[in-house]
Amino acid sequence: MNSELQQNTSTRWVMLGVIATGFVAMTFNWFVMPTTFAGISADYDADLPQLALLISGFVIGYGIMHLPAGFIAAKYGIRAALVGGLLLEGLFTTLAGIVDGYPMLLSLRILAGLAASVYAGIGIAAVSVWFRGREHAAALGVVSAAFSAGVAVGLYAWGPVEQSMGWRGSLIMAGLVAMACAILVLVVYRIPQGVPALQGTTLSGRSIAAVLRNRRLWRQSMAFFGGYGAYFVASQLIGVYAAEERGFSVGVVALAGLLVGLAGIPGSIIAGLLADRLLSSRITFLLFLAIQGIGILMLPAVNPEMLWLSAALIGFGFNGCFAVWQTAPGDDPEVPPELIGTAVGLLLTVTAVSGFILPWVFGEMAASVGYTAAWLMIGLATLIFGLFVLGPSKARPPVAAGVNAPPGSEPSSTISSHNN
Repeated sequence: MNSELQQNTSTRWVMLGVIATGFVAMTFNWFVMPTTFAGISADYDADLPQLALLISGFVIGYGIMHLPAGFIAAKYGIRAALVGGLLLEGLFTTLAGIVDGYPMLLSLRILAGLAASVYAGIGIAAVSVWFRGREHAAALGVVSAAFSAGVAVGLYAWGPVEQSMGWRGSLIMAGLVAMACAILVLVVYRIPQGVPALQGTTLSGRSIAAVLRNRRLWRQSMAFFGGYGAYFVASQLIGVYAAEERGFSVGVVALAGLLVGLAGIPGSIIAGLLADRLLSSRITFLLFLAIQGIGILMLPAVNPEMLWLSAALIGFGFNGCFAVWQTAPGDDPEVPPELIGTAVGLLLTVTAVSGFILPWVFGEMAASVGYTAAWLMIGLATLIFGLFVLGPSKARPPVAAGVNAPPGSEPSSTISSHNN
């Protein structure tokens, strides 16, 4: 019995490792675009709103596909959805480096967002089914750390590749990396034993409707509405702002881009451990959301010597929030294992709306009334929407124990109710 438990424990960490590797590739292919902005601007005469639209365009596809991704995973199985999503994102990124013209580039970024959405939502579910009921926040903290690592590679580490290969060559290479990681997921990832529904099943409209009407999941979505969209603005436009508006040096700008990604790695791990072992998930979420908001609000006032701190707070806070926030579907006792992907899709769909709206509004505000007002707007939105997490938290009695939970344990509730 102990040997079987030990084998199961080691297996789930292997599954976490391969899914996390895929997350690095997925977010890297997402955030690789800012390194190409100078080349795109020169080749296509693109202005700031058009560059911001490339960010929003990806998130349009990313948001549209979250719920369908849950249905796809439920029907065809988690592994097929994971592999297909990551493979297609890599393909569309590669094609973005081949085609000519801004309209086609924007279209491919939308398609890449559709594909990335499948991997993102189902990747969270793929981890939750192995860790539901124990070390859940810590495991998804690793996923969030992988997200941060991908951001850091895309925003900073890929810069020398873009300089040597050009913006087209760098996109082609980035897409090939994602496709290679998709093959790795295909070879390694397996679902837990005893849950055949995760290989594909037929869903009833009643069970899907129950998830989509879940008020706790809707509150989780709205609580992160501001912070989610604000992060995509800050992470991808902080370099443009610092270099063009403030005149900061290349080294200062590069360090800020690096720290937005890298600071999220300890942020997500620390938040996961805090939520699992010390603080309630609600308090942990609000604490890290406040850190992110403060980092954004600091941006108009920081000097070159302090830009790194603002960038680090944004990355640290966002990924800490994300690590705790994404446990909600897997920890909700009313969400069965085969519908975790659909529940994750609901959260990500709602917040993806902010991922489209806030970059677009930010770009328009920055161009018309200036960057200061634009930064203050998204910083305040981060904090204000967080108040949704303070809604009523009482849940109905659990209908089933969590997958792979230890004997006698029950899955914890959502962010709203855990440890309150």
